[in-house]
Amino acid sequence: MSSLRFQSGVSLRSASLALLLAAGCNYSDSITDAGVADAAVADGGASVPRVLAVSATGHDRFYGVTFDPAGRFYAAGVVSEGNVAATADFETVVARFTATGELDTTFGQGGYARRNVVVGLGGEVARGVAVQPGGKVVVVASIEHVAAGADPRDRDIALVRYNADGTRDTGFGVDGVVTLDLSDGQVVGTGYVADAAWGLTAYSDGRLLVTGAQRRSGGTVADFTVVRLSADGVRDAAFGANGVATVNVLERTANPRTATLLPDGGIVGSGYIDDGGVVKPVLFKLTSAGQLDPAFGTAGIFAPTVLAAVTEAYDAVPQGSSFVTAGYGRNSASESLDWLSLRVSAAGTLDPTWGTAGVARLDLARFNDNARALVALPDNRILMVGGGRPSEANVDGMVAVLTSAGQPDTTFAPRGLRTFDFGGASDFFWAVALNPARTHVAIVGARGVAVSAGATTANDDSVVYLLPL
Repeated sequence: MSSLRFQSGVSLRSASLALLLAAGCNYSDSITDAGVADAAVADGGASVPRVLAVSATGHDRFYGVTFDPAGRFYAAGVVSEGNVAATADFETVVARFTATGELDTTFGQGGYARRNVVVGLGGEVARGVAVQPGGKVVVVASIEHVAAGADPRDRDIALVRYNADGTRDTGFGVDGVVTLDLSDGQVVGTGYVADAAWGLTAYSDGRLLVTGAQRRSGGTVADFTVVRLSADGVRDAAFGANGVATVNVLERTANPRTATLLPDGGIVGSGYIDDGGVVKPVLFKLTSAGQLDPAFGTAGIFAPTVLAAVTEAYDAVPQGSSFVTAGYGRNSASESLDWLSLRVSAAGTLDPTWGTAGVARLDLARFNDNARALVALPDNRILMVGGGRPSEANVDGMVAVLTSAGQPDTTFAPRGLRTFDFGGASDFFWAVALNPARTHVAIVGARGVAVSAGATTANDDSVVYLLPL
């Protein structure tokens, strides 16, 4: 089995340029003051970033993406009909796109399948999507906890399944939903610790793997959590403890992100912790039975201080026998946040041959930039996505390519990165997936609308981009 994610002789750069020009987009191959090429958004298709208003008046954003064996891709996220932040009731949404990036209107209702799992205020957020053998589509989300007297900040994890045509699969769980209530939420200081969902992937036999966090029993911190379920959503008792593996890192609260299935059935998860004011990247490795692998890092965990102030691992993918991360960080509060990528060896140690002394660092224009996800390309280059600030008040979607050694790939762009202005003040790419033919990547995100001081409304829209390699 090849590695699975929650997710021609023409170069990526030249092919993308041709498509941008054909679509009538403004594309500059020259270097701006920030040293990046900029491409505008065009209507129709997804060979350039395409803005989709899933809700005409409310928030909608795509946070997760995956392909099916036919080359179609699915984007999952949130949608609400209200644009008043204090009263918006978020729903989960998944959309299907053709192999050429068009919205597939034969799926669900006009291309979208929506589900308001719990009526509540803004707590329902879908971040992962997977396709099972036979074409059933599963979305994972954090949802509001439903119980008499429950704190409105408490959360559970929900898996929502649809048939291949986007209709509700009522045979899955209860009316198409499996709910995981892993822990009771608790107020901790000025914050709240509760269950959270982040990633989802499907095994080749349809079993499901969820990554997230839960409050430790009797404790005040959240642990990294991986849950394995049968294809029909029943906890797998052969994994961890009753289907749940938890990982405590330095007695700190987990900020979970993604996980990858390895060919031997092992699992590598990513995220970060705040260890006494220093944010540290976390990779942990589990065996196929859900136990920490002692051959990796320190007792199965990689969590060193890399940059002196902040180093986050938002995503991690295999590159050969190593693992490459995407995230962001800085050495002190006086610095801006830059995109960061680390390479971690199979033994769980930082690889000093990657980038500069083990760290690849990309800075758009000396303002805060955040990388969110990555894929390894067929030639072992790394493609990362996220957001970058060309100015302090504006965020654009950003894509960067690193060489197989962690250096900026100047064949992709003069500085190895490109920005995309979707028309909002807070534009972002959130997730990326490689298609089965290994010829394109699908990238999803959102056009973020600025909310002026004192305003209570906004209307974000979703974004999709099918980038040829």
